[in-house]
Amino acid sequence: MRPPAGAVRRRATVRRMSRPAPTIPAPRQTSPLRVLAGIACVAVTVAAVAVTVLSIRLMSTTGDVHRVVDDASRSVRRLDRSTADLGPAIRELRRAALALRQIDPSAAGP
Repeated sequence: MRPPAGAVRRRATVRRMSRPAPTIPAPRQTSPLRVLAGIACVAVTVAAVAVTVLSIRLMSTTGDVHRVVDDASRSVRRLDRSTADLGPAIRELRRAALALRQIDPSAAGP
């Protein structure tokens, strides 16, 4: 007589359990390419952080630059107005100097 199918399975299971457990394979050595890839990832992360910090500092500096440019524009406009006021005075002084050169020195008094 043949044993039932469940009994055969139990024996097979028992036999498997009695075998020694397979050993875990030793970890493979790290490839130099993996090391380089890791270094590259760290470098890219550091560069991204540096660019972010620089862009934030640049954005805060642009406000200062705009203020300086506005101040310079105001100064130039004031200077233009001042020189525009001096233009007629300079022309008058040139005319007076020319007139003085044209005066005959012998005709003048002592």
